Amino acid sequence: MKYGRIAHLDKDISRIVCGTDWLMGATPSDSFKTLDAFVAAGGNCFDTAHCYGANSNVLGAWLKARRNAHKLVFLNKGNHPYGSPRFSEMFTKNDIFENHERLGIEHTDLYVFHRDDPSVPIEEVVDWMNRIIKSGLITAYGGSNWKPSRIDAANKYAAESGQQGFSCNNPNLTLAQNVKPLWDGCVTIDQAGREWHTANQFPLFAWSSAARGYFAGTTDEEVLAAYDCPESQARRARAAELGEKKGFSATQIALAWVLNQPFLTFALCGLRKPSDVEQNAVVPDIQLTAEELRYLETGN
Repeated sequence: MKYGRIAHLDKDISRIVCGTDWLMGATPSDSFKTLDAFVAAGGNCFDTAHCYGANSNVLGAWLKARRNAHKLVFLNKGNHPYGSPRFSEMFTKNDIFENHERLGIEHTDLYVFHRDDPSVPIEEVVDWMNRIIKSGLITAYGGSNWKPSRIDAANKYAAESGQQGFSCNNPNLTLAQNVKPLWDGCVTIDQAGREWHTANQFPLFAWSSAARGYFAGTTDEEVLAAYDCPESQARRARAAELGEKKGFSATQIALAWVLNQPFLTFALCGLRKPSDVEQNAVVPDIQLTAEELRYLETGN
């Protein structure tokens, strides 16, 4: 496993992040085995969210049994709209407290807004997040499904006002071509966004980093509607071709493409069984050249 660090959080973070929205789909015993395998492989960061509901209770039960929360890093998302506006300081605090209750913890390392509401002035957002930081509930914060321009504006205001700005972005980034948003309000980073991340060396946590099984040949209609197109099919074929040469699967090569960007990236992965952990834990060690990155994406 390899690690990275983000601004305002003095902890090493595993480049592979364990998603936890699947835990209720397995028995507690199987869930615990997978979580144990992730930590044994060097993983220490868990992606959780208010909207994951009872899945977080399973993670909380595991944390209580293992007594290891102090050794781990928690990316806790909140302020999901649930069909109506929930983008305010009140809902941020509510979701933090409820996440903590489910997980059995008292502090969040990295709080991430699950969605943005551009109608809310960014100055208000930065101000309320700094109040929450000062209260001791969280250490750092970021945005999921935010446009880089909005984060850029937030960090400029934070610098001007002497406050703490965003530490990361958490959009969809995957080798597959996005045809349409996987869910309403989701943001897939585009070329301009990647250039912004490179220019600013701003960390990115990529959700659905392997396109939810697309490179393994999933037949899930929701996934295919979001990603399947001639360009994605060509990229999948090139990932399989390069993987065969290097001794890896197409999925591993697709994840390596995410982790070899010219800025710091972390890959959020749905690790549902110990064998998934084994296959993903080696990906941070896969080195791709600039030429290989370009070939995977463009074929040139």
